[in-house]
Amino acid sequence: MNYAWEAVLQAEKDHRSRDQLWFVEARTPSPYMEVSLVDLNLKTPEENRIEINPLYRFEDVFGKLFDRNVEGMEDIREMFFDICMHYMVQLDLRQGLSREDYYCSLLACDLLQGNYGAKAQEGFALFDRAEQKEVLRSFLQLFRTGNYLEEFRKVAKRLYPRAILYENNETAGELLVYLGVKETERERKRAAFLIEGFLPIQETVYVFYENHFGIIDVDETMGMDEMVIF
Repeated sequence: MNYAWEAVLQAEKDHRSRDQLWFVEARTPSPYMEVSLVDLNLKTPEENRIEINPLYRFEDVFGKLFDRNVEGMEDIREMFFDICMHYMVQLDLRQGLSREDYYCSLLACDLLQGNYGAKAQEGFALFDRAEQKEVLRSFLQLFRTGNYLEEFRKVAKRLYPRAILYENNETAGELLVYLGVKETERERKRAAFLIEGFLPIQETVYVFYENHFGIIDVDETMGMDEMVIF
């Protein structure tokens, strides 16, 4: 974890918002690292306060702005330093964005702002950042192909590695979905978001969580107390 943007990504993996992070100028900075850490083996910032050596990469920009020999207005200088570092980190993270990434970010903003309804807003927020990225990419692919069943299958498999989908050959438009996770209110809302987002309204979907439904002649699905009746 050398650069400020790396510290931000690691903090977000720990479910900490980027807006909660506070960048401060390191009192004893290392000339070899941008992020000043007491323990170099740390893989993520322990606190929301992150000490930065502003001269490691941005000496031409910050050398005069944050000259330690200039006294006065310390609080304003600290606030301005935090704002500048957030801006520089944002620029770093935007480098290399593809057109697809840009479309995903626009779609994510619409979902999180409730432009697709409060229910979709709540459901999308239940996925972590990496999961949201998978959902958004599947939405874009659905817009391109219109193959709702295939995209639903792909995103379900990526989000739930144990997931299995069955189409009922006897009843058209009936889908059985096994997720392989413990049933909770959160998982029910997540599943409902995926179903409503990817499948047409006429599709009938039965969701099974921790226990698979029993299938005759398939011993793996017929264990006592480990199956449900359908």
